[in-house]
Amino acid sequence: MKKVLLSAVVLASSMAAHAQKAPKLATFQDLVKAPIHAGALETTEKSLGVTIWSDDFSTPANWSVDNSGQTGSTFGWNINNTSEGWWSTSSGITSTSGGNYAELVNGNAQTATQALNVVYTLTTATPIDVAALGGSNQISLQFQQYGARFNDLQEMLISINGTSWVSVGDNLDKSVLSASGGSAYSNPDSKTINLAAALQQLSPGVTPSQLWIRFQWTTNYPASATNPNVWITYGWYIDDVKLVTNPSNDLAITGSDWGSAGLHYYQIPTAQVAPIDFFADIFNGGVNNQSNVKLNVNVNSGAFVGSSAPVSIVSLDTLNVSVATQFTPAATVGAYTVTRNITSDSTDDVSANNTMSDITFNVSNFIYARDNNVVSGSTSNGTSGFETGNLYDIYQDALLKAINVRLPNGTSGATVGTEIYTKLYSIDPVSGDFVYESESAPLVLAANNLNTNLVVELEPYVNVTAGTTYLAVVGSYTSGLKVSNAGTSPAQTSFLLDGNDITTSTLFYQTSTPYVRLNFDPILGTEEIEQVQQAVIMPNPSNGVASLQFELMNASDVTVTVLDVAGKEVQNTNLNQLTSGTHNVALESAKWNSGVYFVNIASNGTVLTKKFVKK
Repeated sequence: MKKVLLSAVVLASSMAAHAQKAPKLATFQDLVKAPIHAGALETTEKSLGVTIWSDDFSTPANWSVDNSGQTGSTFGWNINNTSEGWWSTSSGITSTSGGNYAELVNGNAQTATQALNVVYTLTTATPIDVAALGGSNQISLQFQQYGARFNDLQEMLISINGTSWVSVGDNLDKSVLSASGGSAYSNPDSKTINLAAALQQLSPGVTPSQLWIRFQWTTNYPASATNPNVWITYGWYIDDVKLVTNPSNDLAITGSDWGSAGLHYYQIPTAQVAPIDFFADIFNGGVNNQSNVKLNVNVNSGAFVGSSAPVSIVSLDTLNVSVATQFTPAATVGAYTVTRNITSDSTDDVSANNTMSDITFNVSNFIYARDNNVVSGSTSNGTSGFETGNLYDIYQDALLKAINVRLPNGTSGATVGTEIYTKLYSIDPVSGDFVYESESAPLVLAANNLNTNLVVELEPYVNVTAGTTYLAVVGSYTSGLKVSNAGTSPAQTSFLLDGNDITTSTLFYQTSTPYVRLNFDPILGTEEIEQVQQAVIMPNPSNGVASLQFELMNASDVTVTVLDVAGKEVQNTNLNQLTSGTHNVALESAKWNSGVYFVNIASNGTVLTKKFVKK
């Protein structure tokens, strides 16, 4: 798996470096049409130590603003108690202090007045003497914020000379808010950034007598700077900025994952069960060194208990640790819940960052799923065709029959009448190239195909091979396809192909997991084989009348419907009960406009689709 991931980096190299969190640019059409109110307050502010410096913007002169040559209250930073932006004009940030706050705006996205090629900065007007205030290198920056993220980069920087700046944080961990999903920040959202590591790098062992703080806004896509969409912002509000001393003991989990050979699965077929690893990045943000630090895992309330080898972590250092013993689920259908935490010899002053959210997954009969089944937003590609899907590792040979997908409905969902398909690629373990294996017949979306677990069979089925990684995708050659996302993926493991040719189109990776699954159910296709076979349309293409001929293996009711590419029904012929054998149905094609049509033969709950072209 690791070799595949390294090779895949080459395939994704056309993506701008800043695009890793959201590989496709959001367009104006993706904007939420009305202001989005934040949810309940979810503060992440730590109870650290002593506040050595604070500012609540009651004195605007305490801050220096550079608005990149732009003028007017709707461009750049302004400090007052009035919301100037187009998105949240009725209210600003609901901060602790109230009163004035800093606000970042860049024109009005609804009227396309955003400025391009700008960098807006908000900087403390005079340096902060940390040493004179009784602080040290062991301090954290705290502030309250509100807003939402689109294609912009909202960044925090510090300097000890007023000239050279070091980035210490950003809001790229926030989801993109669009018509497809995402959310605004909590109002207020409290953010804490430990500055100790950066200060140690800037002035090793020396408490700074000069420290500047900067909040900076620009595009997250500098390689696409001529595109007005990358300069859209909902707005960014800042208030109640503080410097606080760090705690004595503060271990924090800064990253974690789990899975087999680097990939985690939320549904695992019994035939593909493999050992699972658990690992985490642990940061020591406290003043004291920490000893006997361990990552602990408990599966199903004690059915499996494991820990990493104990390590010591010096102050401001980060170590990656993994549980010493792998956990292998039983190869039988079952559900699993995993709890995780970190411990050390010291009592942690901020225990809230010592635990991770529980993991839940299932061993199933036939379904292999990377998504967590909690749908949030969707993947689309504007007006262009595309493919999107996930990597899957195969541990035992098996016959893959279908790819399951979920497509959203509603006003921002997939469009009824869109022609879609599923496709499977294998990955060359040496070159990392994607190799075509099979795909489904085209499927024209009907209303009942949306917001459901849609099973799309491959033609032909594929004998997948142990030790091989595969990419399963759903795609369309036209606009109208949107694919539900559920959960997150490690980089280089879920992809969007901007186009439909793996050899020439641009391949992006995405960190949202598309609902695209492998289906090994052995009963798939058996009813179709027993009922309808050897269906053919003659002549095809045709500029006049055509005939559908099919063989029915057993007596059953049969209905033939024909849809155009927009999903409009142009013929519906109910043949009622037919005997086994060969049957013919006249297609009323002489009446139809030139174009592509899809002929559906429905029998005993199965549907066989054939494409027909009218000249």
